[in-house]
Parts: sequence; structure tokens; C-alpha cells
Amino acid sequence: MNANEYRRVMQLKPGDERRYALAERGVLIMADEIDGSASYSVALDFMYRHLFEANVPIWLFLNSPGGDVGQGFAIFDLMKALTAAGCEVNVLGVGYVASMATAIMQAGTKRYSFPNTQFLVHQVRQVLPFFKSEEVNEGRERQQEMDRINDIAMKIIADRVGMDLDEIKKLSEKKDYWLDAQSAKRFGTNGLIDEIVTEFPF
Repeated sequence: MNANEYRRVMQLKPGDERRYALAERGVLIMADEIDGSASYSVALDFMYRHLFEANVPIWLFLNSPGGDVGQGFAIFDLMKALTAAGCEVNVLGVGYVASMATAIMQAGTKRYSFPNTQFLVHQVRQVLPFFKSEEVNEGRERQQEMDRINDIAMKIIADRVGMDLDEIKKLSEKKDYWLDAQSAKRFGTNGLIDEIVTEFPF
């Protein structure tokens, strides 16, 4: 695929040349809330790499407050599919890596962080509309579904860091569990990150 075809497939607009230049070298940026748009953009980048440049290591620049859990699962699964196919997908955490972004980071082949990056582990949250009427059974069903989704998100983190699921749920119960880079490296047996860097690792 030539440069013009890449621009068309990736829906690059005039002025996106810097993104294109970085993508050519395998550097992808996720620096916003995780939503459908972010998931779609990342999926395009990942699928292109898988089909046309699987031998080029991917470096995901991650600076996100978190966001939609379902879209986060989509990004996580895409990263795992790439690594299962033999593609290296490394992650560099910058600024804030919070909530669902922390789970996404655990799919990285290697997980890097700058010294001042802040990490957040907490349980799944749901925003409810004001004055919404709900029957008792509906409330129970909604809570059961939230518990199910929460277990998936927490297990993603627990499995990579080498921590028991119940332990990580207890740590994040009723509060936001913030960690600096040093604490993130010591979190669990394997850490939320593998290495703290002061220079770009790519």
C-alpha cells in the first residue's frame, strides 16, 4: 500500500502529515477519552499494521483519563490479537493513564512510563440519569451486569500484574486507587508497568 492509499484508508485530512509520519514508524497516539471514535481510529491503525506491516513494532503513546468500558475492551482485544499474531505492541504511558486506559496498557508487549505519569485503578462506574424510575428487579439486574463487567476489567489488570482478583477489587473498593510511576512498577508481582524511562524508548 502506497502513501496515498494509506491516507485514504486512514481517513487522514490535510494537516495530518505529522500523524502519518509517526504512523509510518509505528508510533500511534491515543491522547483522549476512550470512546467509539478513539476505538475506531485505533482499530484502523492496528488492522493496517497487521495486514501490511506486521514486522514493524507498534508504539502506542497512551495519555487517557479512561472512558467507555466496552470500547476499552475492543482496543484491549485488538492489541492482544496483534501480539498473538506475532506483532510487538509496546505502550508508553504519559500524563494520566486512568481507569480503562490502565487496563488497555496491560495488553502491551512491553509497558513503559515516564517518571511523572499517574495511574488510576478503580472499579467500573455507571452514570445514571437523574430521576430515572426503576423497578427493584431492574436495579438488581443492572447491578449484576455491572458486577460482571467489573470482574472482566479487574481480571485484565489482575492477570497481568500477578495479583488475586479479590485483592485488586478490595484495593479499589469505594475509592480511586492512584499510583505514581514508582508505585505502579511495584504493583502486584509484575507491576502495572515494566520500566520507567526518561527518554523515548523507540
